[in-house]
Amino acid sequence: MGRPGEYPFDSGIHPTGYTTKVWTMRQLAGLASAASTNERFHYLLDLGETGLSLAFDLPTQLGLDPDDPMAEGEVGRTGVSIATVDDLAAVFKGIPLDRVSVSMTINATAPMLLAMWVVAAEESGVDPARLRGTLQNEMPKEFLARKACVYDLDTSMRYSLDVLEYCIRHLPGVNPVSLSGGHAREAGASRTLEIACGIADAETYLQGMIDRGLGADEVARRFTFIFGAHMELLAEAAKFRVARSLYARRLHERWSVADERAMKMRIQVNTFGSALVHQEPLNNVIRATIQALAAVLGGVQSLHVCSFDEAYQTPGELGARIALRTHQILAEETDVARYVDPLGGSETIDRLVAEMTADVEDWLQQIEDHGGMLGSIRSGWLESEIEELAYRDPGPQVGVRDQLRSGTEQEILRRERHEAPASVQRAVERRPCEKELVAVREAALTGANVMPTLIEAARARSTIGQMRAAMAPEAG
Repeated sequence: MGRPGEYPFDSGIHPTGYTTKVWTMRQLAGLASAASTNERFHYLLDLGETGLSLAFDLPTQLGLDPDDPMAEGEVGRTGVSIATVDDLAAVFKGIPLDRVSVSMTINATAPMLLAMWVVAAEESGVDPARLRGTLQNEMPKEFLARKACVYDLDTSMRYSLDVLEYCIRHLPGVNPVSLSGGHAREAGASRTLEIACGIADAETYLQGMIDRGLGADEVARRFTFIFGAHMELLAEAAKFRVARSLYARRLHERWSVADERAMKMRIQVNTFGSALVHQEPLNNVIRATIQALAAVLGGVQSLHVCSFDEAYQTPGELGARIALRTHQILAEETDVARYVDPLGGSETIDRLVAEMTADVEDWLQQIEDHGGMLGSIRSGWLESEIEELAYRDPGPQVGVRDQLRSGTEQEILRRERHEAPASVQRAVERRPCEKELVAVREAALTGANVMPTLIEAARARSTIGQMRAAMAPEAG
């Protein structure tokens, strides 16, 4: 095993671990309206959350205005509904955007949301160059696992790369992409394929930016990663060692990256929602705690802990508070953050790392043999592999087959359950912005980076649906 903070960073990317700075504590929030989401953000910040994480509803993820007929029944159901920059500004009302890190779980419409974020910052008196946070903006995993896609694969990658290029040149505090293996795992992949997908995605984006004339060191410094944490405590903790080490070695040996900062894999972990059950839901508190502990022992940089009620709904206030308290209890009441690399030297961890490393390298070679990540997606091979793995028996889950739900649990769930948003679209005010949308369309057609024109369109109060239409390859 290596030393913390030293190449290849298997033991952690910081020499002092959490002894000088604990992980960023994020809790995903995105309720039906901007006002309710803002209220939840203030609630979590007041409780000690150290980073915001914003979830969007399905129409926003797909670039549909909330009054679009295709959005019927979905407005505000899985997150906040955003149509214009005014909605996003309302989400952040009273929150200093230059002092609070914001993670946005947005992909296909990341260019539009980034443009709105920039304008919202400007209009609140914050220089966009001082924005801090992360955009997911990761399209291969959408085609592979989530399927929240707007354009074809090539067009989607082009716009995703536009976001990277703009952030690298203009927004030094924004991580423009978060490479994901976790979504493939949620879809059924093994933990070693999860790592392989994350690394292969990173190399896909790296090549795309090199083709645009940027250097590998400059680009890789801006990458972050999303993985999950499941119930096998030691194996999951060891998984992050494998990911860091393999990634650093591949960047150095295959891509000639020399800057150690660029070789450090910065990891955001989400505890796995697929491990939660609706039977005996309070048991999910224990499940999420074990998964969070695996992430902490693995030395990750940012963590989201699932709420016990997420098998039912977007987290209620109680569920969100308990999830945040899970972070704080691990950091403040246990000793796991007092030691740098607490699992260092373990023969068990060493054996797990060796076994997983060989398996990840095999998956990476298979992905390369199928034309890289994009080729593996186009052929359908990788998705079929994940589907096969998804049929594995997950094993017994306590309280599922022998469930006994108490009256207390029923009462908690009844109190916490949100009223579903009414299945009606909210009307959107459309202001004259034809000139700005024509500019977006021209950038889309000529291959220019669309971000500068999208920012002007957002400033003119173009809706997300109008931007989506202007950027579509088939638009007239």
